[in-house]
Amino acid sequence: MVVKKKRTTVKHRRPAKRRVWLWVFMLVLLALSTFFLIFERSARFYIREFFYNHSPISDPNQNVLDSNNFVPKAEIYGIDVSRHQGKIDWESLSKFQFDNKKITFAFIKATESDHWVDKRFEYNWESTLKYDIVRGAYHFFDSQEDPKKQIALFTSKVALSKGDLPPVLDVEEESQISVTEYRKRVLMCLQLIENHYGVIPILYTSQKFYEIYFNTSDFSKYPLWIPRLQNSPPEIENWILWQFSHSFSLPHILDQVDMNVFNGNLADFESIRMK
Repeated sequence: MVVKKKRTTVKHRRPAKRRVWLWVFMLVLLALSTFFLIFERSARFYIREFFYNHSPISDPNQNVLDSNNFVPKAEIYGIDVSRHQGKIDWESLSKFQFDNKKITFAFIKATESDHWVDKRFEYNWESTLKYDIVRGAYHFFDSQEDPKKQIALFTSKVALSKGDLPPVLDVEEESQISVTEYRKRVLMCLQLIENHYGVIPILYTSQKFYEIYFNTSDFSKYPLWIPRLQNSPPEIENWILWQFSHSFSLPHILDQVDMNVFNGNLADFESIRMK
């Protein structure tokens, strides 16, 4: 009689050292993900800043706009900028011309929410004045934060002078709050800006946002700055500025930039500047 031996299965365990490294890797990955989520805005900025500062500068002798972009016929053109454009060569930009036109004005991001100050604001603000580009400042509205604190931050950083453009409230982010509450907070911001500077501010918002939130008598007196990436002007009566592109390449600016036109002639433009 043959007795069959019971077959035994030997389990091969993963070495402890390998398991330790796997846990270390997972913890590092978790830490980096958490860090990026918390400091996403700062991380994105410094990454972009590094690449901008190491990118080849556009030809300083370039004297034409990017032919791939639509350019509406207008008398007055301008840009809006923030820290994302890096350090702009304002002196050279002030001399740049295209089709016998130049960059007449620049709106500069100053603040956002109730705590965020654009790191390039002071440099851009002083440089535009120095090189005779008409300047304006804007605040990026945060629907979740107190309007009083937001505008207190803006007014603490922006001192308007004779010849500057009216201040701008940039409203473009969706929110979970009700339409009524959203309107209330935006209106409070606009009123606080008007009370502080003694001038009616400009409201930057899309046509979609205008129809949802601002097509009421409460907002009828505020001139509009409308982003519309089409080959025709905004379909709203009270627009004063049209942002027709987010992706222009201009000499003396490393990153792509927003381009705008003013709705009117030089006399109209002069009439809205601070007295």
